[in-house]
Amino acid sequence: MKKFIFSLIVTFISATLLTGCIEEVLPTEYAAASQIGRSEAALQALSNSTAALMVANDYFGTLSAQEIGYPGMMMIRDALTDVPCASSSYNHFSTPWSTMSDFASARVQQPWRYYYLMILNANNTIIAVGDTEEAPARIQSFVGNALVYRAMAYLDLMRMYEYQQTGVVALDSEAERNKIYGLTVPIVDELFDPANASNNPRAPFYVMYRFILNDLNRAERYLEGSGRSSKIRADVSVAQAYKARIWLEIATRFQKYPNDLAAQLANENNADISYDKLGINTARDAYEKAAHYARLVINNNQYSPLTYEQWHNTINGFNTMSVPSWIFAASLRGMENVSRVNSFASHAITEYSRGYSRSQYHAYRMIDRRLFEQIQQDDWRRATWKAPEDFNGRPATGAAVPPIPAKYHTLFRDVPTVIVLGIGNWEWHHRDAYTGFKFRPGSGHIGEDFQTAGQMDFPIIRVEEMYFIEAEAKAYTGGLSDGMAALSSFLNTHRFRGGMFEAYPQDVDDFIDTYLIPQKRIEFWGEGLAFFDIKRRRIHITRGYPGSNWIETNRFNSLPGYTASWLNFFIPDTRETDQNRGAIPNPNPSVMDSYGLWRE
Repeated sequence: MKKFIFSLIVTFISATLLTGCIEEVLPTEYAAASQIGRSEAALQALSNSTAALMVANDYFGTLSAQEIGYPGMMMIRDALTDVPCASSSYNHFSTPWSTMSDFASARVQQPWRYYYLMILNANNTIIAVGDTEEAPARIQSFVGNALVYRAMAYLDLMRMYEYQQTGVVALDSEAERNKIYGLTVPIVDELFDPANASNNPRAPFYVMYRFILNDLNRAERYLEGSGRSSKIRADVSVAQAYKARIWLEIATRFQKYPNDLAAQLANENNADISYDKLGINTARDAYEKAAHYARLVINNNQYSPLTYEQWHNTINGFNTMSVPSWIFAASLRGMENVSRVNSFASHAITEYSRGYSRSQYHAYRMIDRRLFEQIQQDDWRRATWKAPEDFNGRPATGAAVPPIPAKYHTLFRDVPTVIVLGIGNWEWHHRDAYTGFKFRPGSGHIGEDFQTAGQMDFPIIRVEEMYFIEAEAKAYTGGLSDGMAALSSFLNTHRFRGGMFEAYPQDVDDFIDTYLIPQKRIEFWGEGLAFFDIKRRRIHITRGYPGSNWIETNRFNSLPGYTASWLNFFIPDTRETDQNRGAIPNPNPSVMDSYGLWRE
């Protein structure tokens, strides 16, 4: 875990010694250490470079089909949880993320390498500013932006790499022997001492929580009063949204595992931990913090949930940050060279005619059948995915095909003749049942011009998430009725037409796991968020069941009450641990040996 971090640390330390500046802003490039400088132009370039890394392509020079920036991280997490693919042949997020095999491959290292490169970029900005407290407000905003990106990276890393019990004796026993329970990832910040580079252990959760919140506290202060020209940059509301996320993570842990709360409290006054204290004493306190920050964002009058028209818009649906729902985003707009196939559009947008998700390759991304079956008929999100009753098998080339049902919103059009790689209804009917039509190509462009189709934005945080966080937090602070009322209010107001959300939970935990989390997974399908809730709540994953739409070789079922082993991210330790002997790797998930394939 660690050769890569070690190399980054060397680059990082070298960056602190540079004092030159660059003359121009480079908004579409990510930073090299040589771009460090103290002028406002240089700092603007560094700040832009972190946002550019969100959509960087082929940044390590290998496996470029997966190296598509943050959208690649979203797709990896979705492949592990909620998004089956109709084909394995052209699904470049298959091995190991869907097939659960070959966890020793170089592909498994991609998230680790990507996030620490983002951390390096953020650190460079903070270092270049120097004494932030004495800097002008605009310069402070650059640091605030960097701190938000760094907090995002560590929050994702923490949740992806912390090992949680799987119920698989061999794996859990190995974790126990190696004493990795409660450990997250190594911390490298702007104050890191290079003398510790070869022995930088994974931080305990009670340190990592304080570190991330310390970054967000600082970011909130430095961003206060600053505006932003684009949602690729952070403002106060973005910092508050991330606070809502992490406080929910903390609250869940302390509510489910009181011993972890005791460990956090025991280290609250630890003089060796220099970050802000959490300042809470109970899980309830943490839930109240989550609800508080979620409500701050909801009450921000610049945000409102997506409407029916915005969600199903075939031109601008889920491809533009201009909608009031989006709080934080990544963007390919303005990029001169957008990859035709190594891009989010290629993998995830079934109406994009130049990528892997077209009929030629059949790599359609779908919703899990059992999750789809939980969408009520009156929920207008249901038409986002192709219902099984509207799929009668893929039509042959030249065959007559029926019209597209009126309930769907698609760029494909009913035409009297067959168009094999065009825009006709043959293309729509070729898509398998449960295929998603959520994300649209840039400007709704469905033709050959992939540069135009690739000019699009991606949501990182939407305001709808804050409603779900608030509802969950209210259930644990005000009781089951409060939580149900909050969720029902959101769904009935913003997602149902002519119907009412129905739920009949036995208790609060049942309400969250059986009703709220599935609704949240439906809402954020394809946005890379389901992974975090499934792991946080230790919800077991079932891919093998009668009528499953997962490919047969992907049908693994985890154990109820435990975390699926494949959600504990693994870094192959070959030639790595000697570089940082303090960072002990997780056990190899060994999915086939641990679970075995489910067979009909």
